[in-house]
Amino acid sequence: MKLSRCILSAILLPTATVTAFAPNGVVNTQVAKSVTESSTALQADAPIQKPTYGEESRKYRRTVFGHDDWVKHRRPDRFVKNLSTIFDSGVTQGTRFEVSCVAGVATFIAFWNSFFYEGFRDLDGVLHDPIIQLASPLSLPAMPFTVSVSALALLITFRTNNAYQRWFEARRCWGIINTECRNVARMAGAWCVPSKEPNRAKRVYDIRRVSTASWIFMRCLQRHVGGPDDEADFQKTVREWVPPEEAEAMIAAPHRPMRGLYYLSRCIERLPLTERQRIEVDKSCVIIGDICGAAERIYGTPIPLMYTRHTSRFLSTWLLLLPLALWEPFGKSWNHWEVVPASALISLFLFGIDELSIQLEEPFSILPVAGIVNGVKNLCESAVEWHQEYADEEYPASVEDPW
Repeated sequence: MKLSRCILSAILLPTATVTAFAPNGVVNTQVAKSVTESSTALQADAPIQKPTYGEESRKYRRTVFGHDDWVKHRRPDRFVKNLSTIFDSGVTQGTRFEVSCVAGVATFIAFWNSFFYEGFRDLDGVLHDPIIQLASPLSLPAMPFTVSVSALALLITFRTNNAYQRWFEARRCWGIINTECRNVARMAGAWCVPSKEPNRAKRVYDIRRVSTASWIFMRCLQRHVGGPDDEADFQKTVREWVPPEEAEAMIAAPHRPMRGLYYLSRCIERLPLTERQRIEVDKSCVIIGDICGAAERIYGTPIPLMYTRHTSRFLSTWLLLLPLALWEPFGKSWNHWEVVPASALISLFLFGIDELSIQLEEPFSILPVAGIVNGVKNLCESAVEWHQEYADEEYPASVEDPW
């Protein structure tokens, strides 16, 4: 059954692709539906893989610093601490397999050349003849690695810089959304004055709806660019803070952030604002929508896969062959065995750089998004409380809007 589904998917997928990009612009919905159904069935049949250490550790990388953290970060003994915890590092744990492969190749080369070319020297320093005397050792000259290391460095540097740039832009997106959602709550609480809505209960209710909708939108975006593990908590939060009908519509929406922004706009529409004030609030909503699109772009488009794969192949081949070039320079060590830790250490740091870029490329699951959303939630609730601190007679008298 699985084999037949795979064959069916392979046949239908190219057909759907050609139809979708046909010159006349006509889309065959039946073919697209068939592909979707077959892909869903294949995903259902796929075995559930255990998360890797790198995936499990991402939730512990959502660092938020305060004053004490910065002081600790600048401590002069940070180098000693970082070196002492090198084997506990998440990067080290994430590259264990790759480093083990390089160390295994180095060990094999040391054994091979000892037993089939140079001979084996025991612990007393006595040299024993090789089992079979080969004409040449299993080694390579260092020149190819010297020539190619510059190209490898450029590839790794370019990829790492782009990965960090994606992280920086994602953090900037959340910072702007954070600011604009707080601005919406602030304007709602400050501009809804008794002269425009004398009913205090209704005024507070409308302000609370807008404040809640502000951070609910952020919660929708958090789930949109997050993993499925957050689904149950997301649905619980929405059903707790949003009216039942709107909550179910938001959960069922194909694009939850846009539905959340639509709900925010509808709540703003209920506020007793002047036309100019309404325009100012809507400007924040427009900015929120634009930044939401930027966050989706980062989440949905990785660094070109052909670049990532070529860099990975280049790096893996370079490091797996490196012990061949290191065997001869370590000739003064016991049976050339120092080639093993040297190869492992070099591969740890180079594979570690690649691991850093992989971890940074999708930044949303390592950013402290939950803390940002909760912070906005608390501030939005405070905006409602600040509004209620003023008695009705303490609000300034409204003047006619000249616009």
